[in-house]
Amino acid sequence: MSAPSILVNSPSENPTLALKMSDDSDSPEVEHSDVECFEALPDDTVEATGSTESAIRKIIRENQETTDVVKYICFTNVLPTIADNFSLRSTRQMFNRRTRYMIIKLFIGAHETASCGLGGAVQYEIYNMGLGKSIRPLGSKTIQVGVSESYRKLRADAEWWLINSRGDVKLVIIVSISRKTPNIKFEAVTLDPTVNSLRLQWPKIRRTITASRDANKPYSQITIRPAVPLIIGFEELLCRQPVPPEHDIELSPDRLGGISTHVWGEQGF
Repeated sequence: MSAPSILVNSPSENPTLALKMSDDSDSPEVEHSDVECFEALPDDTVEATGSTESAIRKIIRENQETTDVVKYICFTNVLPTIADNFSLRSTRQMFNRRTRYMIIKLFIGAHETASCGLGGAVQYEIYNMGLGKSIRPLGSKTIQVGVSESYRKLRADAEWWLINSRGDVKLVIIVSISRKTPNIKFEAVTLDPTVNSLRLQWPKIRRTITASRDANKPYSQITIRPAVPLIIGFEELLCRQPVPPEHDIELSPDRLGGISTHVWGEQGF
Protein backbone atom coordinates (compact mmCIF):
# COMPACT_ATOMS: atom_id res chain seq x y z
CA MET A 1 0.00 0.00 0.00
CA SER A 2 1.26 3.49 -0.74
CA ALA A 3 1.74 6.04 1.99
CA PRO A 4 -1.24 8.02 3.38
CA SER A 5 -1.92 10.77 0.96
CA ILE A 6 -3.11 13.82 2.85
CA LEU A 7 -0.40 16.09 4.14
CA VAL A 8 -0.58 17.56 7.63
CA ASN A 9 2.13 19.47 9.41
CA SER A 10 3.73 17.22 11.96
CA PRO A 11 2.09 16.91 15.39
CA SER A 12 3.99 17.26 18.63
CA GLU A 13 5.41 13.75 18.54
CA ASN A 14 7.56 14.61 15.53
CA PRO A 15 7.61 18.36 14.95
CA THR A 16 10.15 18.60 12.15
CA LEU A 17 9.18 18.37 8.50
CA ALA A 18 12.04 17.16 6.30
CA LEU A 19 11.43 17.03 2.57
CA LYS A 20 13.78 15.53 -0.01
CA MET A 21 13.80 16.92 -3.53
CA SER A 22 13.99 14.57 -6.50
CA ASP A 23 17.47 14.59 -8.02
CA ASP A 24 17.01 12.03 -10.78
CA SER A 25 13.81 13.07 -12.52
CA ASP A 26 13.67 14.45 -16.03
CA SER A 27 9.97 15.30 -15.82
CA PRO A 28 9.29 18.93 -16.81
CA GLU A 29 6.44 19.03 -14.28
CA VAL A 30 8.76 17.98 -11.46
CA GLU A 31 11.46 20.42 -12.59
CA HIS A 32 8.96 23.30 -12.65
CA SER A 33 7.58 22.46 -9.22
CA ASP A 34 11.11 22.31 -7.75
CA VAL A 35 11.97 25.75 -9.12
CA GLU A 36 8.65 27.31 -8.10
CA CYS A 37 8.81 25.86 -4.60
CA PHE A 38 12.23 27.38 -3.93
CA GLU A 39 11.65 30.68 -5.72
CA ALA A 40 8.19 31.49 -4.33
CA LEU A 41 9.62 32.86 -1.08
CA PRO A 42 8.55 36.12 0.65
CA ASP A 43 10.64 39.25 0.14
CA ASP A 44 11.80 39.19 3.77
CA THR A 45 13.35 35.71 3.47
CA VAL A 46 16.71 35.56 5.26
CA GLU A 47 19.59 34.22 3.16
CA ALA A 48 22.64 32.60 4.73
CA THR A 49 25.36 30.01 4.17
CA GLY A 50 24.68 26.67 5.83
CA SER A 51 28.07 25.00 5.61
CA THR A 52 27.90 23.69 9.19
CA GLU A 53 25.08 22.57 11.46
CA SER A 54 26.20 24.92 14.23
CA ALA A 55 26.03 27.90 11.85
CA ILE A 56 22.50 26.91 10.79
CA ARG A 57 21.32 26.56 14.38
CA LYS A 58 22.86 29.90 15.35
CA ILE A 59 21.08 31.80 12.58
CA ILE A 60 17.78 30.07 13.33
CA ARG A 61 18.07 30.90 17.02
CA GLU A 62 18.80 34.57 16.28
CA ASN A 63 15.77 34.86 14.03
CA GLN A 64 13.47 33.04 16.44
CA GLU A 65 14.36 35.55 19.12
CA THR A 66 13.61 38.58 16.96
CA THR A 67 10.39 37.69 15.13
CA ASP A 68 6.73 37.21 15.98
CA VAL A 69 5.67 36.22 12.46
CA VAL A 70 6.31 33.25 10.22
CA LYS A 71 9.71 33.61 8.60
CA TYR A 72 11.71 31.70 6.00
CA ILE A 73 15.48 31.22 6.00
CA CYS A 74 17.18 29.99 2.83
CA PHE A 75 20.53 28.31 3.46
CA THR A 76 22.97 27.65 0.63
CA ASN A 77 25.86 25.16 0.41
CA VAL A 78 24.18 22.66 2.76
CA LEU A 79 25.68 19.17 2.70
CA PRO A 80 23.16 16.32 2.33
CA THR A 81 24.53 14.70 5.49
CA ILE A 82 23.65 17.85 7.43
CA ALA A 83 20.16 18.15 5.93
CA ASP A 84 19.36 14.47 6.47
CA ASN A 85 20.07 14.65 10.19
CA PHE A 86 18.88 18.16 10.97
CA SER A 87 15.93 18.51 13.35
CA LEU A 88 14.71 21.45 15.40
CA ARG A 89 11.42 22.08 17.20
CA SER A 90 9.01 24.69 15.77
CA THR A 91 10.66 24.55 12.34
CA ARG A 92 10.04 22.76 9.06
CA GLN A 93 12.70 22.17 6.44
CA MET A 94 12.86 21.52 2.72
CA PHE A 95 16.07 20.41 1.01
CA ASN A 96 17.09 20.26 -2.66
CA ARG A 97 19.96 17.80 -3.11
CA ARG A 98 20.83 19.06 -6.56
CA THR A 99 21.32 22.72 -5.57
CA ARG A 100 22.10 22.06 -1.88
CA TYR A 101 19.61 24.75 -0.87
CA MET A 102 17.69 24.22 2.37
CA ILE A 103 14.65 26.27 3.34
CA ILE A 104 13.85 26.54 7.03
CA LYS A 105 10.40 27.78 8.01
CA LEU A 106 10.01 29.25 11.50
CA PHE A 107 6.55 28.94 13.05
CA ILE A 108 4.54 30.90 15.58
CA GLY A 109 1.77 29.86 17.96
CA ALA A 110 -1.07 30.47 15.49
CA HIS A 111 0.46 28.00 13.06
CA GLU A 112 0.88 25.27 15.66
CA THR A 113 -2.70 25.85 16.83
CA ALA A 114 -4.05 25.44 13.30
CA SER A 115 -1.89 22.37 12.68
CA CYS A 116 -2.88 20.60 15.89
CA GLY A 117 -6.54 21.55 15.50
CA LEU A 118 -6.86 20.26 11.96
CA GLY A 119 -4.75 17.17 12.57
CA GLY A 120 -6.68 16.38 15.73
CA ALA A 121 -10.01 16.70 13.94
CA VAL A 122 -8.91 14.23 11.26
CA GLN A 123 -7.56 11.76 13.81
CA TYR A 124 -10.78 11.98 15.84
CA GLU A 125 -12.83 10.93 12.82
CA ILE A 126 -10.42 8.10 12.03
CA TYR A 127 -10.54 6.75 15.58
CA ASN A 128 -14.35 6.89 15.57
CA MET A 129 -14.29 4.53 12.57
CA GLY A 130 -12.10 2.11 14.53
CA LEU A 131 -9.10 2.80 12.30
CA GLY A 132 -6.70 4.31 14.80
CA LYS A 133 -3.96 1.85 13.84
CA SER A 134 -4.29 2.63 10.14
CA ILE A 135 -2.49 5.96 10.25
CA ARG A 136 0.70 7.06 11.95
CA PRO A 137 1.89 10.64 12.72
CA LEU A 138 4.82 10.81 10.28
CA GLY A 139 4.86 14.56 9.82
CA SER A 140 5.68 14.81 6.13
CA LYS A 141 3.29 11.94 5.33
CA THR A 142 0.05 13.15 6.73
CA ILE A 143 -1.84 17.01 6.08
CA GLN A 144 -0.06 20.09 4.90
CA VAL A 145 -1.05 23.09 6.98
CA GLY A 146 0.66 26.40 6.47
CA VAL A 147 0.55 29.88 7.89
CA SER A 148 2.35 32.48 5.85
CA GLU A 149 2.04 35.95 4.41
CA SER A 150 3.11 34.36 1.12
CA TYR A 151 0.09 32.54 -0.29
CA ARG A 152 2.12 31.90 -3.44
CA LYS A 153 4.61 29.91 -1.35
CA LEU A 154 1.85 27.78 0.13
CA ARG A 155 0.50 26.99 -3.33
CA ALA A 156 4.01 26.17 -4.56
CA ASP A 157 4.50 23.76 -1.65
CA ALA A 158 1.17 22.07 -2.38
CA GLU A 159 2.07 21.68 -6.05
CA TRP A 160 5.47 20.23 -5.15
CA TRP A 161 3.90 17.58 -2.92
CA LEU A 162 1.29 16.52 -5.45
CA ILE A 163 3.63 16.40 -8.46
CA ASN A 164 6.76 14.94 -6.86
CA SER A 165 4.91 12.15 -5.02
CA ARG A 166 4.13 10.48 -8.38
CA GLY A 167 0.56 9.79 -7.36
CA ASP A 168 1.08 8.80 -3.71
CA VAL A 169 -0.15 12.16 -2.41
CA LYS A 170 -3.80 12.66 -3.36
CA LEU A 171 -4.75 15.77 -1.41
CA VAL A 172 -3.10 18.79 0.20
CA ILE A 173 -4.95 21.07 2.59
CA ILE A 174 -3.77 24.67 2.75
CA VAL A 175 -4.70 26.83 5.73
CA SER A 176 -3.95 30.49 5.03
CA ILE A 177 -4.25 32.74 8.10
CA SER A 178 -4.47 36.50 7.91
CA ARG A 179 -2.09 38.33 10.23
CA LYS A 180 -4.24 41.48 10.40
CA THR A 181 -7.85 40.30 10.65
CA PRO A 182 -9.72 37.23 11.93
CA ASN A 183 -9.90 35.58 8.54
CA ILE A 184 -8.80 32.05 7.62
CA LYS A 185 -8.99 30.28 4.28
CA PHE A 186 -9.10 26.48 4.06
CA GLU A 187 -8.33 25.02 0.64
CA ALA A 188 -8.32 21.44 -0.61
CA VAL A 189 -5.87 21.06 -3.52
CA THR A 190 -5.74 17.96 -5.73
CA LEU A 191 -4.45 16.91 -9.12
CA ASP A 192 -6.94 17.54 -11.92
CA PRO A 193 -9.08 14.35 -11.99
CA THR A 194 -10.16 14.97 -15.60
CA VAL A 195 -6.64 14.25 -16.92
CA ASN A 196 -5.80 10.57 -17.31
CA SER A 197 -2.00 10.84 -17.56
CA LEU A 198 -0.17 11.55 -14.29
CA ARG A 199 2.60 13.33 -16.21
CA LEU A 200 0.07 15.82 -17.59
CA GLN A 201 -1.89 16.43 -14.40
CA TRP A 202 -1.60 19.77 -12.64
CA PRO A 203 -2.89 20.82 -9.19
CA LYS A 204 -6.25 22.52 -8.94
CA ILE A 205 -8.28 23.86 -6.02
CA ARG A 206 -11.18 21.51 -5.33
CA ARG A 207 -12.78 23.52 -2.52
CA THR A 208 -12.19 26.84 -0.79
CA ILE A 209 -13.88 27.63 2.52
CA THR A 210 -13.32 30.85 4.48
CA ALA A 211 -13.94 31.53 8.16
CA SER A 212 -14.21 35.14 9.33
CA ARG A 213 -15.42 37.28 12.19
CA ASP A 214 -15.86 40.99 12.93
CA ALA A 215 -12.44 42.16 14.11
CA ASN A 216 -14.04 44.75 16.42
CA LYS A 217 -16.33 42.24 18.13
CA PRO A 218 -14.32 39.36 19.63
CA TYR A 219 -17.44 37.34 20.50
CA SER A 220 -19.35 37.98 17.29
CA GLN A 221 -20.71 35.13 15.21
CA ILE A 222 -18.29 33.32 12.92
CA THR A 223 -19.20 33.33 9.24
CA ILE A 224 -18.29 30.26 7.17
CA ARG A 225 -18.54 30.68 3.39
CA PRO A 226 -19.76 28.52 1.82
CA ALA A 227 -21.36 26.81 4.81
CA VAL A 228 -20.32 23.31 3.71
CA PRO A 229 -17.93 20.73 5.17
CA LEU A 230 -14.33 20.34 4.09
CA ILE A 231 -14.26 16.79 2.73
CA ILE A 232 -11.30 14.44 2.85
CA GLY A 233 -12.00 11.34 0.79
CA PHE A 234 -11.54 8.03 2.59
CA GLU A 235 -9.56 6.62 -0.33
CA GLU A 236 -7.42 9.78 -0.48
CA LEU A 237 -6.37 9.18 3.11
CA LEU A 238 -6.11 5.40 3.41
CA CYS A 239 -5.49 4.38 -0.21
CA ARG A 240 -8.42 1.96 -0.41
CA GLN A 241 -12.15 1.97 -0.87
CA PRO A 242 -14.21 2.35 2.33
CA VAL A 243 -16.05 -0.64 3.75
CA PRO A 244 -19.34 0.45 5.40
CA PRO A 245 -19.71 1.97 7.92
CA GLU A 246 -16.37 3.56 6.91
CA HIS A 247 -16.85 6.88 5.17
CA ASP A 248 -15.27 10.11 3.94
CA ILE A 249 -14.13 12.54 6.61
CA GLU A 250 -16.25 15.69 6.71
CA LEU A 251 -14.96 18.61 8.75
CA SER A 252 -18.17 20.53 9.38
CA PRO A 253 -18.51 24.33 9.34
CA ASP A 254 -18.80 24.20 13.14
CA ARG A 255 -15.54 22.23 13.37
CA LEU A 256 -13.74 24.67 11.08
CA GLY A 257 -15.15 27.54 13.13
CA GLY A 258 -13.87 25.96 16.33
CA ILE A 259 -10.37 25.57 14.87
CA SER A 260 -10.49 29.19 13.68
CA THR A 261 -11.54 30.43 17.13
CA HIS A 262 -8.50 28.80 18.74
CA VAL A 263 -6.19 30.30 16.11
CA TRP A 264 -7.64 33.79 16.58
CA GLY A 265 -7.26 33.41 20.35
CA GLU A 266 -3.56 32.71 19.80
CA GLN A 267 -3.33 35.77 17.56
CA GLY A 268 -5.06 38.00 20.11
CA PHE A 269 -8.20 38.69 18.07
